[in-house]
Amino acid sequence: MRNFDNLGPGPKIVSAPVLVVGPGAIGLSLAAGLRRTGTAVAILGRNAAAERALARSGFAATHPDGRRETVKGLVPARSLKSPASAALFCVKSGDARRAALAARRWIGPATAVVALQNGIGHEKVFRRAFGPKRTVIGVCYFAADRTGAGELKLNGGEDVLLARRKGNEAALEAARALLTGAGFRVHLKDSEEGMLWTKAAFNAAVNPLGAACAVESGRLEADPALRELSLRALEEATSAAAASGHTLDYPDMAEKLMLSCRNAPKQRNSMLQDLAAGRRTEAKAILGPLLDAARRRRVPAPTLETLAAVIAKLERRLAA
Repeated sequence: MRNFDNLGPGPKIVSAPVLVVGPGAIGLSLAAGLRRTGTAVAILGRNAAAERALARSGFAATHPDGRRETVKGLVPARSLKSPASAALFCVKSGDARRAALAARRWIGPATAVVALQNGIGHEKVFRRAFGPKRTVIGVCYFAADRTGAGELKLNGGEDVLLARRKGNEAALEAARALLTGAGFRVHLKDSEEGMLWTKAAFNAAVNPLGAACAVESGRLEADPALRELSLRALEEATSAAAASGHTLDYPDMAEKLMLSCRNAPKQRNSMLQDLAAGRRTEAKAILGPLLDAARRRRVPAPTLETLAAVIAKLERRLAA
């Protein structure tokens, strides 16, 4: 088991830490990559006690081949006295406003803000909070599962997409260099809108169905009935997006969807992880815009409507 706390000479150390807001599966995946290069990482969690505990104990990351690495050397964000070099927001879309407010004290004039949420709508929150020049909107295409306290399971993939916007060139380059240096494959996209709606369509086809049936992603491709439902949901999502004028990134959406399920067969998608942990999901941010678009353009979306209703019912049970 490799320990990132004893890196030896060579790795580049940034003077100010990178702030990771939201130490869930995605946040810890990014933290692991950053620590691997010797980058200082500060973690901002929901409360100070959990933040300190994670910083004190670190976590273990298990790779798809079974290799385990220990990630240590994290810093509690609430101990920072100066701005972060960059801030990576990895919270749920519904928590965007709360997270932006909580992190404001560590966002300086030169801090690049990178928002990596599923769904649609959060991008406006971050631009209002930090301004268009500092803000970069992105999405992650890698599979990770926080399986327990101090445990992260990496299930495949390493792609991060970042969107260009007028005026954010400096922040975009800083984010690209940071994430590329941490071992991620970074792709720059000219259309933020297309990037977000594409990811929402993929999420809509996988997350609610996998969560409702409590199955890993591989089952959605291997089981004929589940595969048919997943592809129906994808077709409805892409039709709603197209009818609303949103150009998606890929012409072969169905092929890419099934390939992603095959490449990460053991992945519990984020909605399934949320329900299993007793948390509300991102269904509103993912399915809501797609269903609104379908209704406005009179595009039939019975599969998406059914899945949204099922997830809503499961969430109500959590609150009961």
